Amino acid sequence: MSTVSSPSALQIDIARQILLQAQKEGWRAGHPIVEKTLATMFGVSRTPMRAALEILATKDLVRLIPNKGFVAATDLGNGTYIETFSESETERLKQQILRDRSVGTIPQEVSENELTERYGIARGTIRKALTQLSSQGLIHRQRGHGWAFVDSLDSAESLAESYRFRIAIELAGLAEPNYRADPDALKALIAEHESMFDQINAAGSISRDSWLKLNASFHETLATWSGNRFILQSVRMQNDLRLLRESSVFDRLRPERMERSLKEHIQILRYIGSGEIEFAQLALRRHLESTLQKVEDRIRSER
Repeated sequence: MSTVSSPSALQIDIARQILLQAQKEGWRAGHPIVEKTLATMFGVSRTPMRAALEILATKDLVRLIPNKGFVAATDLGNGTYIETFSESETERLKQQILRDRSVGTIPQEVSENELTERYGIARGTIRKALTQLSSQGLIHRQRGHGWAFVDSLDSAESLAESYRFRIAIELAGLAEPNYRADPDALKALIAEHESMFDQINAAGSISRDSWLKLNASFHETLATWSGNRFILQSVRMQNDLRLLRESSVFDRLRPERMERSLKEHIQILRYIGSGEIEFAQLALRRHLESTLQKVEDRIRSER
């Protein structure tokens, strides 16, 4: 295997995307990495994909097994190694597009030309960001031309439906017969929640991206521990849909509401860590139902 002495911006971007995908899918050591699948997902050719994997190999994050291909060399599912690479221009653009769509400054149907003019960024970068959003199921290419965002949680009714679905799916995940939490990941996730709680308590606020990322990570990690791929896929889809809505309502979140949510997350994690799964289920149900109740009350008041 060749080494990458001076990786290009594209190769670094792909390496970061691989790590993000690894976190999303909860890759453990030995997880097989299918180059062709990832290349298709990210909209790139096999050559830069192989170069990106070689970059990760030099950092001992993946390794090449002769006649078999690349595998994860360590547990890549906890997101620890993403900071190895600074946030790429494509990743920043993706987050900006999501924020702008969530507040309605970008219509549901949009063209690459419109986005190029809006952001003043090269068309290739725009297309790369859209392709990655497409792999998340947030946008799809139109038959003629342009792109269309998926229907988001933009009404009280759709939000209530989402919470009822999440209650059913996420509680089912905790009930899986082979449910098992990773001790190191559990400890790290609790520490992240405690650190964010202290930051909010001290400063009265936290960054939008940090809040959204940790919130999504909590629910997805619980689903990952279920060992049920279909439950995990469902939770990921809901997390992606929530990005479009929660980016726009974050500014209205009061510090005490965030602190309460973090405390509830920590309690659920501690129940799981001590093997008290039934208590974790009850706490998770209360956590989700408290928001569902507020949404349903709003629906009733508007009728």
